[in-house]
Amino acid sequence: MHVLVLGCGELGVRVAATLASTPGVERVSLVTAPYRAGKPPRTLKQKLRHVWRTQGPAGLLRVLAGKLWGATPTGSPPTPVVSLPDGVERIRVSDFHAAEALDAMRALAPDLGVVAGTYILKEPVFTLPRLGCINLHSGKVPEYRGAAPAFWELYNGESEVGVTIHRVVAALDAGHILAQETFPLDPAPAGDPLAYVERFRREVLVPNGIRMLSDVVARLAAGTAEERPQPTAGARTYRSPDFRAIRELRRRVAARRREREGREAGRTASIGKPSHAA
Repeated sequence: MHVLVLGCGELGVRVAATLASTPGVERVSLVTAPYRAGKPPRTLKQKLRHVWRTQGPAGLLRVLAGKLWGATPTGSPPTPVVSLPDGVERIRVSDFHAAEALDAMRALAPDLGVVAGTYILKEPVFTLPRLGCINLHSGKVPEYRGAAPAFWELYNGESEVGVTIHRVVAALDAGHILAQETFPLDPAPAGDPLAYVERFRREVLVPNGIRMLSDVVARLAAGTAEERPQPTAGARTYRSPDFRAIRELRRRVAARRREREGREAGRTASIGKPSHAA
């Protein structure tokens, strides 16, 4: 099987490197494009508005401080650089939907497309491989379609987060399910909940998603893959959170943490209370 991996960041590289040694895969090609492909660069005003919407006043001040005084914002540790194995061809395009990109992918004659961290793809792209495309989605579908893996689950107080491998169709994250697993989530983690979400993505969702994707591709190559349609009940699509949602997430997690500490204190007091014989 010849697999065509589509990605906009490091995830696509990691997926292509893993699939290169997946049973039944004879050839892997990686096609990458910028996340904002097909869109003009943001003006300064648009950039500031975007920071305001996603990070709020404090985030805007941090960005301005970095521009004026060279302050370096703190964040998650950098993702380790993954090298592509020999034999994996990489093609960089300006936009997956551009005519030259479609011609280049068509010339590869791929059997299967694998979507690993891209913007929304249109039908001319995801129907180009002979067997169509599958997608790695960090979320349990249909309840958690769309953006921000683990964020909205923590926001809603869930105790687990799903990872789904599904067929790519026109509706976002709505294709038939080929594999789905769930992983425990702490609804009241210590520290900053955003840091917890980022760590959860990096340490749990990404490695397990790549493992599941490799298993599905191996089954597709062997002709043993099974798939099922998504339920229609409970379907919901989420968008990237703004700073108001982030502020509310912190408030909710703090409240759950206080409730947990109160329950634990109550249990400790109950255990330590002397019993009296009748």
